Amino acid sequence: MITIKNNNIYTKNINSHTLRSENRLIELKLNQLSCCRILYKQFSRISVKASYLMNNIKPFKYFFIILMLFSATWLTSNIAAVKLVSIFGITLTGGFLIFPLATMFSSILVEVYGYKSSRQAIWSGFILNISFIFFLNIVNFIPSSPYWDLDKQFNNILVPETRIIIASLISFLLSDFLNSYLMAKIKIKSYGKSLLKRIFVSYSLSFSIDIILFMLLAFYGSIPDLLLAKLVFAVYFQKLICQIILLPLIFYLITLLKSLEGIEIYDYDTQFNPFSIDNEYRVDWI
Repeated sequence: MITIKNNNIYTKNINSHTLRSENRLIELKLNQLSCCRILYKQFSRISVKASYLMNNIKPFKYFFIILMLFSATWLTSNIAAVKLVSIFGITLTGGFLIFPLATMFSSILVEVYGYKSSRQAIWSGFILNISFIFFLNIVNFIPSSPYWDLDKQFNNILVPETRIIIASLISFLLSDFLNSYLMAKIKIKSYGKSLLKRIFVSYSLSFSIDIILFMLLAFYGSIPDLLLAKLVFAVYFQKLICQIILLPLIFYLITLLKSLEGIEIYDYDTQFNPFSIDNEYRVDWI
């Protein structure tokens, strides 16, 4: 009896020892797997960074945010333009308060991220506006429900005149490409100096084209020529004042983004074709 007990105890000790050994082996294998996963992640990051370094390609951190803000302010300014607002006795459209922000983000895009990125943002905003108009008109053509009595308000606010919308899209598309081109070219010639001067000169010329094109495409033939000329000059000076007010903010945001991104882009080898799909830069890490 005693011998059997001892044998049982011995057998139990062997089994427990075997189980412990197996558990340790399992733990070692799990540790090895976790180490392999960590090493894989580290080597993946290193390989990605090495590929960027070898090709001098640096991913942008905040470009997508600025692009979204640019597209959103452009679209919102077109929607808000149907409302007239009064500020200190001066009557303006609601879009006038938002549109300068779109031009501000446009200047930031080309100065910080280069002409290629600005071109990508311009086409993104254009497609967004076209999509908005297209789908909104589709909804408008569908017969309204008999339980809904806001059809007239919907048409007056969200479905503006086609001529005005087309005039806005064409004028801003051309003027924004001009602004991006001038800022990129002047930056090269000035070696990146005199930022405020570059912004002011390029924007002043581009929004002159924007105002003249928009007024002619939207209102020529529908209002007297003398009144049209007065509106052009009035809007020009209003936008000029607004741009001067925004200059310190633009300068601060550009300086901040360049510091955060760690880049300084010059469009030396850029093809300034508005329809090019090349949006890749090879830049130095700073």
